[in-house]
Amino acid sequence: MQALAYAYSEPTLTASYKVHNADFQVREVLNFDPDGEGEHLFLLVEKDGLTTQNVQKRLMQYFRLPGRDVSFSGMKDKQAITQQWFSVKLGNKEAGDVGQLNSEHIQIKHIQRNKRKLQRGSHGSNQFFIRLRNLSDSAESLIQCLQKVSLEGVPNYFGEQRFGANGDNVDKALQLFSGKLKVKDRYQRSIYLSAARAYLFNKVLSQRVEDKTWNSYIAGDLMCLAGTSASFKPAAWDQILNDRLAKKDIHPSGPLWGGGELLSEGLCALLEKEVLSSEHEMRQGLEDAGLKQARRALRSMPENLSYKIEDENTVVLEFSLAKGAYATSFLRELVKLRPSEFS
Repeated sequence: MQALAYAYSEPTLTASYKVHNADFQVREVLNFDPDGEGEHLFLLVEKDGLTTQNVQKRLMQYFRLPGRDVSFSGMKDKQAITQQWFSVKLGNKEAGDVGQLNSEHIQIKHIQRNKRKLQRGSHGSNQFFIRLRNLSDSAESLIQCLQKVSLEGVPNYFGEQRFGANGDNVDKALQLFSGKLKVKDRYQRSIYLSAARAYLFNKVLSQRVEDKTWNSYIAGDLMCLAGTSASFKPAAWDQILNDRLAKKDIHPSGPLWGGGELLSEGLCALLEKEVLSSEHEMRQGLEDAGLKQARRALRSMPENLSYKIEDENTVVLEFSLAKGAYATSFLRELVKLRPSEFS
């Protein structure tokens, strides 16, 4: 696995994580409201101990539809209790009694018609409820770290979930690029491509963290608008933009590698090229796979952050993160999650 730099001092506090599924809860929030009519049925599904693909397959079986007609916006953890949206292309057919889908591991919380299918990345944010148990020091020491991190944010690293067990997805991507591995399944192939892209992004971000520029502008950078995937290149850096950066309305960005010219310029482009100069095979593989250059914010800001001390060594955190941001990347600046309990 990559050794990634910490924005603050490396945590000395350790904690147990996901001891029970209920210790990690996520609720997906769409960036629009279903309109109430149309051929697509939207379902808000609560799952417990299942992957997003497990639920998708269950819906495919129940509605007797192919995978292309059962969509979801974002991937959610298996070892957790999560709520997320799915859409099913029903046309003019009645939904029937969807309560028959309910089981020990699946609960249908809400249904609503919509004119368009659910697209990937259609949600705006995720709301988290996380219980950290067996803290190696008093809960108060965690709260002190939390207050600083909540004000300044954290590096927007892709979490370990993106890379698979022991980072194997990155190795599989390199095998795919070299021709040693043949992958026909489009979904599995996309997992390997995403892991390679995330690896390169994290490498650039880690260098920016070491340089203490992960939350500041450097010449030639593109700025991402908070809470969106949109970015822009400042014509000139001025006080107005500096104030927006300080207010966390915009964030500096890093590369999501693909074909075409690098979108950054000047000092920023030089840094990114230097950091990734040794990753020719991975860069070329992503370009050959047809991916295009894009940008991702280097900084992630928790919203609506609150905490509750349940006992001396147990703390519950509640907060929201923009889509694509990882709760584990937020937690790593606070505590070291015990490896045997991470999955």
